[in-house]
Amino acid sequence: MKIFAEDDLSKYLDNRRGLLRADIATEDANQLLNMNQTKYVEYLVSKHRVESVTFDWDGVSASHREEMIPAEHFPGRGFMYNVEPGRKYPKLVITYHIPFTGDANLLRLKPSKRILWTFEVRLNHSSISFDIVNFSDQAEDIKQEAAANINSIKTQYRYMEEEVEKFNSHLEADVESLVSGRRAELLKRANLVASLGVRVQRADGLTPTFQVPVTRITIAVKPTAPSSAFEPEPAIDDKDYRGILDVVYDLGVNMERLPSIYLGKREEDLRDLFVMQLSPHFASVTGETFNKAGKTDILIRHEGKNVFVAECKFWRGAKGYLSTIDQILAYLTWRDSKAAVICFVRNRELAPVLDQIESTTRSHPCFVKNRGAIKTGWFQFEFHMENDSTRRMFLAVLCFHLPPAAERA
Repeated sequence: MKIFAEDDLSKYLDNRRGLLRADIATEDANQLLNMNQTKYVEYLVSKHRVESVTFDWDGVSASHREEMIPAEHFPGRGFMYNVEPGRKYPKLVITYHIPFTGDANLLRLKPSKRILWTFEVRLNHSSISFDIVNFSDQAEDIKQEAAANINSIKTQYRYMEEEVEKFNSHLEADVESLVSGRRAELLKRANLVASLGVRVQRADGLTPTFQVPVTRITIAVKPTAPSSAFEPEPAIDDKDYRGILDVVYDLGVNMERLPSIYLGKREEDLRDLFVMQLSPHFASVTGETFNKAGKTDILIRHEGKNVFVAECKFWRGAKGYLSTIDQILAYLTWRDSKAAVICFVRNRELAPVLDQIESTTRSHPCFVKNRGAIKTGWFQFEFHMENDSTRRMFLAVLCFHLPPAAERA
């Protein structure tokens, strides 16, 4: 084959995008709506990610054989080599073998950015090979020709790798957008938007803050989901969830700066400060509300069920932190619920606690994904419900450094 020259890499990647869109468009509507969206996105990313090629340059080897070479294949058609046209002559042929792993199809494709060069190689299961005929009986000539070929392969490969990496780096965001768009389209088509029109009531005279939205390289394993009719449930919009957390974070940072606010106070007292800050904006914010699983610290309810839960806790180690997550999971029943842990850290140093939170959270059996840090001490995680992997819980963990007076000194 002509390496990096037989078809366009851009066309190949466009075809992959088309297959992705077709997968989402033909997914059973109820399964798509019932499915855990994050796990479905991870499945699609794993399925459609392009496995690039990796060459083992340190593993390049050579073999040799004698072969009858036509006079016409000699340099200058043999005029300088005392050969006769139409006849063949025995020559030493050196074959270079370059091992690789990955998608061999990519070696046939032209990257959008490339050098105007190609040559004939043989494609085997796990290597490519090319021949150099010994015409001059000079080892240096053979080495120079081989090096020139390998350097050209490396250059073209680098351009191909850049284009594939760009495709893969955008894949998760593209899948997330396509899946979200398809879910919204299905909900609208089924006239379910009206049944999601629940709003968290705001206090009179204040700007609305909450509203219900209108609305994954190894073996790719598709998440399971029931095909029964999808039943819509209220959920706080991501933007509004962020609004709540911004209020919480701003208050926590101010508490760090003003020790008199928190010194000597218990969890319940600190909780009341957050309730007091949130209540003027969100009239349904309450403290110490009892429900079927026990009591929580701050919550927002709709039709007797919780759509947002926050727990205020002093940091007492990983075990207590994981118990808090269990507690929150028990409180929540709606699909795509939102929650927060407001963590007061009295240790001398905050950084070790933050490191422990990141590692400990991953150990929870319902952990799905670390969605990254928003600000220092503000983590975003995703979990699934204990007995239903299709239901998601988005958990923000906001840590504030509130050491006792003696530690501050």
